[in-house]
Amino acid sequence: MARVSHSTVSRVINNVATVDPKLSRRVLAVIEEVGYRPNHQAQALARGRSQTVGLIVSELSGGNPFFAEIILYFERAAVAGGYEVLVSFADTETDPNHVSVCAQRMIERQVDGIAVMTFGMEQALGNKAESFNLPMVYAGADHTQGGIRNVRINYLTGIRDAVKHLADFGHRRIGYLTGQLMMNSMRARYEAFRKAMKSAGVGLDKQIVAECDHTLEGGSQGMANLLNLPKLPTAVVCCNDMAAIGALKALSLKGLRAGKDMSIIGLDDLPLCKFMQPSLSTVRFSPKELAGLGFQALLEEIQGSEHKGDYEYKTQFVLRESTGAPRE
Repeated sequence: MARVSHSTVSRVINNVATVDPKLSRRVLAVIEEVGYRPNHQAQALARGRSQTVGLIVSELSGGNPFFAEIILYFERAAVAGGYEVLVSFADTETDPNHVSVCAQRMIERQVDGIAVMTFGMEQALGNKAESFNLPMVYAGADHTQGGIRNVRINYLTGIRDAVKHLADFGHRRIGYLTGQLMMNSMRARYEAFRKAMKSAGVGLDKQIVAECDHTLEGGSQGMANLLNLPKLPTAVVCCNDMAAIGALKALSLKGLRAGKDMSIIGLDDLPLCKFMQPSLSTVRFSPKELAGLGFQALLEEIQGSEHKGDYEYKTQFVLRESTGAPRE
């Protein structure tokens, strides 16, 4: 219809600068008229690249929006970089090796690289990751094998400032809701809390450390357990915001108020923290920034960048209304 060769149409679609502008306008007009859309699969075969990356996440259930935001911001970064995203949920509750299944499925769909943002579940890949022969990036991994890039999570920066804030207020009985310590990310957060307590010169009383699920229900139950102790903590740091919000509920059921009767600090800085009553002090662990770093590292691997070092994400303390001086 445009009275040109297939190769000319191809050059117009791919914005080749040498195409005559008048000719390009004619081809684009016909493309608009017939509603033509390029076949990306055919283009991928021709280029030897799919322009698609894989993203493996965990915990899309349970009401926690953290990983939903990871997906949102990772895809925004990918689309801006000219890539589509294939998302897979690692359901390790039903299959401990499901991360490997997700990765294999993505390889079969010829993705150009995979970001495994599961904060510990990547260990199930083990040495298999080396045999994939594909650019890969982890987030929050304890250690990596085969030169796989890792976005390291520095929990200590934010948790140390949170504990210092409480210590400066005069708190000496600071409790902690740990999450399930079998999870690498929860162990890393608890270890950061232990170091932060030591740095602040505050003794850690393990009687006011409660292991619980990192969910609303888990946080509520963990706080209820602490409230049944003969001697209560004056402040509690929580492994994530969901547990902290559950803890606020348990306090409320006892007629207590965060920031007045007991100080509460979360971790993640989910958007709803600002709308809690009182608003929740927390340690910021931004899905947006983490997803951006994850895609940037993966893109560098795909493009063969000379930058091979790990990225580091540093958490930050965010002060709101749920903390205050210890009650006399």
